[in-house]
Amino acid sequence: MDSLISKDSSSNPDRIPAMRRRACIPCTSSKRRCDMTRPSCERCLDKQVACRYSSARLYARRGIKSKPSGVTEPEASLNSPFSALFESGDDECDESYNGGNYHRSDGATNSSDSPAWFLQAEHWVIHYHEDRPSPPPYVRSSAVRQYILCVKKWLQQWVECGHCPMIHKSLFADTKLPPCLQDAYAALAVYSFKNDKNEDVVMQHIEDKANSLLEEHSAHQDLLIDPFVPSCSLTTVQHLARVLALIIYQFIRLFDGNIRHRAQAEKYIPLLKSWTCQLWSSVNIDVTVQNTFGGDYLISQENADATVKLWRTWLLMESVRRAWKVSAYMRCIYYVFRDGTAPCEGTIDFTARRGLWDATSAPMWRRLLEQKDPLFAVPFESAWLLDATTPKDIDVFGLATMSISVDSDKLDSWIANSSDMHLEGLLMAT
Repeated sequence: MDSLISKDSSSNPDRIPAMRRRACIPCTSSKRRCDMTRPSCERCLDKQVACRYSSARLYARRGIKSKPSGVTEPEASLNSPFSALFESGDDECDESYNGGNYHRSDGATNSSDSPAWFLQAEHWVIHYHEDRPSPPPYVRSSAVRQYILCVKKWLQQWVECGHCPMIHKSLFADTKLPPCLQDAYAALAVYSFKNDKNEDVVMQHIEDKANSLLEEHSAHQDLLIDPFVPSCSLTTVQHLARVLALIIYQFIRLFDGNIRHRAQAEKYIPLLKSWTCQLWSSVNIDVTVQNTFGGDYLISQENADATVKLWRTWLLMESVRRAWKVSAYMRCIYYVFRDGTAPCEGTIDFTARRGLWDATSAPMWRRLLEQKDPLFAVPFESAWLLDATTPKDIDVFGLATMSISVDSDKLDSWIANSSDMHLEGLLMAT
């Protein structure tokens, strides 16, 4: 009987028994009703999006509870600026293959249990703290301001060293630094010399470079508007490069203090969100649909070439995560400082283990993975880190993430138990 069903289903997809038919990936991702018509459902045809079906469920099964009618989305307040990061989200990133919610029972991932954990579909979801048995963590405004100082320092490190917690020096080793990031690098270098006398010239340079980035992608005009338009014309690396470049220009212009340039940058906040969602969609397609990277195969190989390929793949995946987080947090912080509230952004898993990002070679990176858990965590479920680790175990990007996602008082106590330094000192330490 099973063989007959399988044979009949493969020859005529429309005759698949109802119990085996599943909604398409776009409808599942956006939590919309799907008529399951093949090869394309009616909703995907109406929205002019690529309709894809999978024979196996790619995403976590836990759904998001529907909200009672008339209930509005919670927003962040100045008392807890980042509560917006833990609430239910809007539909824009739902339309970007977020894959629903996924919660681990212990909040961690052990690399020995899942060697290529960073390529597993369940780790490429956007989390929303829908149940909220307790209020969102209290995060001091000073910690939020400190996060902005951290990003500023990271960008300075990139200019001076070619490496920082946001952009790894080996990220583009195979493709070379993309032109749009070369321009952003030059703009940052010029900006580092800004003073009262040359401010106009420097900021004009920043504006011109930002406009050039937008003009470069004007051929993808639909991509500038709709985050769910199929973006097959750009690879994940190209998506990442333009998001990083736009983050740099937006960060400079939003937080520089120049009123005119801040007003101009505000116009492109939705664009940054759109590009970031498209980046997330691209890597989700690579991981869940196209199986582009073959991580399980690479991890099974003992030769040096496979280790290097796996390391480079992890660098790309982790760079996508870090770009997503900086993009989301930067936008949320700006809205909180400007309006006192911020729209929901959701949050994603992050790799907290110190040393993995700064490993200078593939063998060193793999050896660290074999010796220690990568400390892969969800920000709002990262309280277990306070019991299982000390600040010395967490890299600076992880500490910065925790500083705006973990209760400030609890974080201070955790640091005081094992270190003489305060949070600001740990974040700004070289």
